[in-house]
Amino acid sequence: MRSTRYADEIASADEGGARIERLRIRATGADEIRFSWWKDGRFQARPLDLPEDDLLRLLRKAIDERVFSAVFVENLRRMLDAGASTVIPEHSMVALSHDLTLKDGRKLPVGARGAVVFVHGDGEAYEVEFVDPFHAVATVPAPSLSRVSAA
Repeated sequence: MRSTRYADEIASADEGGARIERLRIRATGADEIRFSWWKDGRFQARPLDLPEDDLLRLLRKAIDERVFSAVFVENLRRMLDAGASTVIPEHSMVALSHDLTLKDGRKLPVGARGAVVFVHGDGEAYEVEFVDPFHAVATVPAPSLSRVSAA
């Protein structure tokens, strides 16, 4: 690993000169992450620009090489999992995947379409306003809905 007056390299991952480094900064003692570009073994004082596929490959290598702390990787995993939420947002068009019997005895058939007007909790259920085959606002459990395009 390299050492300079500025920092000590703790770990790094390199893909064709694109590099992610974990540095211990001498002035502060703090560990920091640097994205850098190297050409012919020399640091380039320019930004690192990569296509997304190459960046993903470099990130995977940096995780494997333990450039990132376990805490950082776990927080990143949580952040990505949260972004993959299956909650259907308000105003989305939905369709019933099961018949739904309303409190007044009327039945909405499979395929009935409506708009989400309220999300319960983390998407466990939705208030949906239906217009066809008749007007109704109903609480629908999440497994009974699928998102459809508005067209």
